[in-house]
Amino acid sequence: MSVLLLAGVLAVAGAQSPPVASGTAALAHVATLSQQIGPRPAGSPAYIRATEYVTEQFQRLGYRVEPQAFPFQFFDEPYLPILTVVAPVELVLHPATMIYSTATPEDGVAAELVDVGLGREEDLRGKRLDGKVAFAGRGQIRFSEKASFAAAAGASAIIIFNNQPGPAQTGTLLTPSRIPVVMVPYDEGLRLGAWLAAGPVRVHLVIRTVTERRSSANVIAVKPGTSSPQEVVVVGAHLDSVPPSPGANDNASGVAAVLEVARLLVEVPTARTVHFVAFGAEELGLVGSSYYVANRTLAVTGMVNLDMVGHRAQLLLSNSAGRGGLMDVAEQVAGRLGIGVQRLSLGSSDHVSFEGAGVPVVFIHTGDDGVYHTPQDVYARIDPNLLAQAASLAAALVVEIAR
Repeated sequence: MSVLLLAGVLAVAGAQSPPVASGTAALAHVATLSQQIGPRPAGSPAYIRATEYVTEQFQRLGYRVEPQAFPFQFFDEPYLPILTVVAPVELVLHPATMIYSTATPEDGVAAELVDVGLGREEDLRGKRLDGKVAFAGRGQIRFSEKASFAAAAGASAIIIFNNQPGPAQTGTLLTPSRIPVVMVPYDEGLRLGAWLAAGPVRVHLVIRTVTERRSSANVIAVKPGTSSPQEVVVVGAHLDSVPPSPGANDNASGVAAVLEVARLLVEVPTARTVHFVAFGAEELGLVGSSYYVANRTLAVTGMVNLDMVGHRAQLLLSNSAGRGGLMDVAEQVAGRLGIGVQRLSLGSSDHVSFEGAGVPVVFIHTGDDGVYHTPQDVYARIDPNLLAQAASLAAALVVEIAR
């Protein structure tokens, strides 16, 4: 397992012996969070255990830890969804329920399936579904929009099929839906589409869900600044995961990298204050990071977000625009460290909360691994070398912008 020296940047910052990022140490954090604790939905007992673990790790390093509680809309699914093709053949499918999907009636929804293309407004214009189940491909618009358009057309439920091979991936609708919403895997979607092209298809769907107000928390470790303590640089990763996924890559990997950054910077002075943050309820719509931004008491001068940094070939640098923010300086720091990176535009993680407040950001990640939000997002898939690279880059970048 390789480690990367933070030589160039930390030497400039005054560190006599640059520390090294340990992929092995980071991997141990991933093991604890994804294997010992497991799925960590916000507001659950498992999430509380995860916050206790992260708090203990920060405190062992000597940091002051400030938990930040916030309210949110809790979602749970007591039982796995049941989706069965009734005609033209009988077949049990393997759906994933969308977060904030409403439940079906006790006896489920049994109805004809109707192909609505991508489920866009123009796809449904003039159509009346009246109790039928909409069948839509993934892509182009949000899941919540597909559900809203289908509900407006009178659908009793909507089935979205994934647009890439692999298991069905859940996602968030941000707010409770009017109709039940599930996703099916790509291969099952192709079969349903072929049957629909040949004739009528009937399905039976049963979903049980719970939605209620609860509280969760961010975990904030504080490194006081030496000369500009009223200004803060944030390096963070979301701690929650989507059940039933163990969330190894999404996002125990990012949290592990943040813990490793905190270890690397214990003895490195920074002019600005640094907050190491494990955010809660990211999977429910960036709730924890939005709360942090709305209730900040210091001037946030930069934010480094780590989300899914443990699988695939190399690190990616993103923000919503694909340019500006901290993208240029992150690319320069990566070059000095000999870390290969690619740039692209991407939102959909906690950095977006900071971007909305005008804070320069960079999102360090490795892209879609094909199994996030599924039970296949496991520890065995995590590459410690990528963890070390992500932690090294984030630590050096924090020193660069916090000095």
